[in-house]
Amino acid sequence: MRRSKRILIYKLCCMVFAAVLLFLPQRGLPYSELRVLATVLGIDGGENGVSVSAQLAIPLAQGSDGQASTVAQATGGSLAEALENLEIGLGRRINYGHLSTVAIGTDTPLADMKMFVGCLMSSGKIGPGAYLVYCPESSASDFISQAQQMGESSDAELSGFISYSKSGNHVSTTTAIKFLQGLNSVSHAAFLPCVQLEDDNGEESKKSKGTGSASDENGKASNEQSGTGKKESGGQSGGQNEDQKGGNGGESGGQNSGGGTQKKKLVAADAVAVMGGDAQTAVVLDTLTTRGIVWQDPTSDFGLVELRNVQIDGQEYPSLPARMTGKSVKKLVRVENGENVFTYKIKVKLRLDDAQKFGNPLSYDKVKDTLEKEYESMIESNLLRTVAASKEANIDFLRLRDTFHKYCKKGFESFELSSVVVKVDAKVKILT
Repeated sequence: MRRSKRILIYKLCCMVFAAVLLFLPQRGLPYSELRVLATVLGIDGGENGVSVSAQLAIPLAQGSDGQASTVAQATGGSLAEALENLEIGLGRRINYGHLSTVAIGTDTPLADMKMFVGCLMSSGKIGPGAYLVYCPESSASDFISQAQQMGESSDAELSGFISYSKSGNHVSTTTAIKFLQGLNSVSHAAFLPCVQLEDDNGEESKKSKGTGSASDENGKASNEQSGTGKKESGGQSGGQNEDQKGGNGGESGGQNSGGGTQKKKLVAADAVAVMGGDAQTAVVLDTLTTRGIVWQDPTSDFGLVELRNVQIDGQEYPSLPARMTGKSVKKLVRVENGENVFTYKIKVKLRLDDAQKFGNPLSYDKVKDTLEKEYESMIESNLLRTVAASKEANIDFLRLRDTFHKYCKKGFESFELSSVVVKVDAKVKILT
């Protein structure tokens, strides 16, 4: 048989084989479940090692609807060992590319917090923009497990809440890089926003629900009872998201399996935990003291600001809410008469939610100046309260020392947190 004929036969065979494959029944490739996605990670440290708890999204095989949501937990002598044990227990590799939020549990030492965040960043499991939160009422594992039991997808809820707080609300948020920068600065201090869960039984919450400030004409704020004790409300308010999740030890939860569990809601961002100085564990500030941190943060320039129980032109108003439309913050430092003087210059633009409370436009113009002074007094009161708390705890979480180090070397050389004089020059403009 000639060579050309053999080649022709070979081509014909290939064409027949291709035709057979073409007309075979269509079947999908077997689905591989070798990887799962981690969206929220909880870490607890201490003398007994490290405990991790991960909110996981498990892609399902073709033909199913959606993804299974579950919580997995593991322990180890170090963070790396705990994360490895987490994968061993699951029998799958975990993809951390979608990890947007890391929760750190109560009583975790500061040295461990710093090490955990540094390890996660250096290993590439989180990026510098990942959000950090603190659980003041429980361990991070308990927080994530209880949240999972609420019966809805938890990963989008928690990360979505923090993302909204950063861009659309007047509350404090902290990223991984911001946290490490604070601890490694000359102030050696940082803060984390607090998150916790509470029962949603249809009754009024014991915790202040981001209702904003309560200030009388002397700049004093009213008190509200919180879930952990008395908390003061003032300054600005934060929104709230409901977050529903499920799970308990090992690998738990399943696909949105929250049947019969107590409905809960996520309460967050109205208080922060500060760390640094001589304190080895976090110190949780009350709500009103947290307001001062937010006022001096130039990136927080949108959200609700509210006065309560104020007298304007002889008439008492129980609530005067306004929307912030812009804010600028300047920090000036100098040495004056042998004292270190730190000055905040804060400019805020507000728009009243209900200007009709003052009747006709002429009446509103008469009280506009008084209103602006009330808001300015509130800002000053909030921020000075925060400075006093910083001095009392001896934790420079406002990073005053950093500013002197950058802009006033003479003041930095003689800097003492307890003796620095802080002034607040607040200017509020109400838009009409």
